[in-house]
Amino acid sequence: MIVLLDSNIVLDVMLPNPELFEESNAVMELAVKGFDFYISASAVTDIYYITKRSCHSSEATKQTIKNLLKIVSVAGVDETCILNALDSNWKDFEDSVQHQVAQQIRAEIIVTRNTNDYVASSIRVMPPKEFLSFANEIL
Repeated sequence: MIVLLDSNIVLDVMLPNPELFEESNAVMELAVKGFDFYISASAVTDIYYITKRSCHSSEATKQTIKNLLKIVSVAGVDETCILNALDSNWKDFEDSVQHQVAQQIRAEIIVTRNTNDYVASSIRVMPPKEFLSFANEIL
């Protein structure tokens, strides 16, 4: 099953927030159980920037991103994604781009903490807790 992870899920794990870490980490651990997790190429740059700002080390951030790429794949953001996002009626351009990427890779689910940002999604959107329940039902 192809799943697009919003950057907030990845950041919950990379910058451990005690309140958010457990659920998001449990989501990412499902990569070994047959889920194909993706993040967009544009999310990688956001994740890098935020992580580096937090840990103040380029080398540590690079290693963290390399470790992340062992369990998630990177989906490209191409001109078609950008043009479709620009032509959409979405309020937030970045979320629209993420949605276009999810469509391009034929994702079945988008996992995000910000489900309200994806109300116009044609793809099923779930917060981590709901996704974990869903995953447990199908595994």
